[in-house]
Amino acid sequence: MVHITLTHKLSTMRFIKISILFGSLLIIAGACETENLLDQNIKTEPIDSSTVAFVKFIQNFAGNTPQLPTAPNSTTGPQVFLYANGAKLTGTPVGFGGIYPATTVYATVPASANINFHVVQARMNLAVVPNVPAPIAGDTLITFTQTLEAGKFYSFIMGDTVPTRKVTVVEDQLPTPAYQKYKIRMANWLMNLGDTINVFSRRENREIIQNVSHKQISDWVELPIPVTSDTFDLRKKGTTAVYLSVPGVAPAGMRMYTIYSRGKTALTGKVPVASIVTNR
Repeated sequence: MVHITLTHKLSTMRFIKISILFGSLLIIAGACETENLLDQNIKTEPIDSSTVAFVKFIQNFAGNTPQLPTAPNSTTGPQVFLYANGAKLTGTPVGFGGIYPATTVYATVPASANINFHVVQARMNLAVVPNVPAPIAGDTLITFTQTLEAGKFYSFIMGDTVPTRKVTVVEDQLPTPAYQKYKIRMANWLMNLGDTINVFSRRENREIIQNVSHKQISDWVELPIPVTSDTFDLRKKGTTAVYLSVPGVAPAGMRMYTIYSRGKTALTGKVPVASIVTNR
């Protein structure tokens, strides 16, 4: 048993001795030497890719209707949940320009043939805390079936020619870029049917992707990591004028990115925009 004694001299020349017992601390320290309590409480469980597929949901529908009466404003448009075989896949409602999951990861879905998917307006029961989904007749906007293979990655892209609503399923091939390189592609979901897009890199000083038409995705293009951030200018085919831009892109090595364009000319709240998504 170890004691530490602290001594302090008072003005009256008396001494007070304070003894602090550290026995319990030594017992804990001894236990830590033989067993890491942190490891005991943190478990890592890798995903078994032999039983699941990976899905990313991108909401590009450029329409202001239908929308719920609780929407923030008249140009919010549909805010939705995605269901797979009756189970809600998305967390919070996904509105125009939204992505789920919002990070670099994909959501997991049990791999199977002919999975029933439903895109449903995010009507909530506000009388219950926490709020829970409470769809009514007419809230299901899109119904489709899709086979998902184990270990594969998919983008589910919502959008079409307004007012048509559709989800396009794309299998994402994600071959690892070379060291000190990254890969990028272009997905054109603008609702202007005549807008065929080229992508110009200011760092490369050239068009790196060309001729991406409505609801098409380009092949991957592999590029060296730029010394400083890049700006990608989207041009309409046949012109050099900047139509849309994605500025300040600082790609990382061995990562993969998709530029998405969405929106419709002159539609309030849904004018053409572009953004970038990390796929890996």
